[in-house]
Amino acid sequence: MRHDVQQVLMRLATATMSVLELEGMRYADPGERNVVSELFVRLRAEFPDWDVSNEYDRREQVKKRLAYDNPATGAMLEADITPDIIVHRIGVRENLLVVEVKRHVNTDMERDIWKLSGMTAARGAYGYAIGVHLILNIPAGIVVECNVYIDGAIDIAHTTWLRERLPSST
Repeated sequence: MRHDVQQVLMRLATATMSVLELEGMRYADPGERNVVSELFVRLRAEFPDWDVSNEYDRREQVKKRLAYDNPATGAMLEADITPDIIVHRIGVRENLLVVEVKRHVNTDMERDIWKLSGMTAARGAYGYAIGVHLILNIPAGIVVECNVYIDGAIDIAHTTWLRERLPSST
C-alpha cells in the first residue's frame, strides 16, 4: 500500500511542534519517557483512523524481535525491540510510521538507527513505510536533528522536507 509520505510527515511535524510549544515541558525538561508520552498523545489525534501505540513490544501475540545488520558496524544484530511510537493496524501487516525519540543530551543513537533501518526495510519483518528519528532540545523548543528512513535507509529528500518544517537551531 502506498502512502503520501509528506502528509504523514506533516502530521508528525504538527504533533512535534505542539510538544515543543508546551511551556511546562520547556521549564521542567522532563525525561525521554515523558516526552514520548506527550508526542504519543498528539499523534493519536493526528492519526484517528490508525492504531497509535507507544512502547509497543508485540507483533500479534509475540514479542517484537529484529534481526538486521547494524548500519554502524555491518554486523548482524538480533534483539527484542520496543519502538518509542508506532502508527499501525493491529492484527495485520499494515505498518505506517515508526518514531524513535531522543533528548539532545542523550548521544547513544546506534540502537535507534539500527531499529529504524530494520523496521523500515521493505523486505524486512515489519516493513514500516516510514521511520523518523527525532532528537529534541525541549528547553530550547527545537529539533536538534531528524532523519527520515524509507526502505532501511535515510531518505535525503524527505529528511530535508521534514527539517524545513520543524523548528531548529539553524
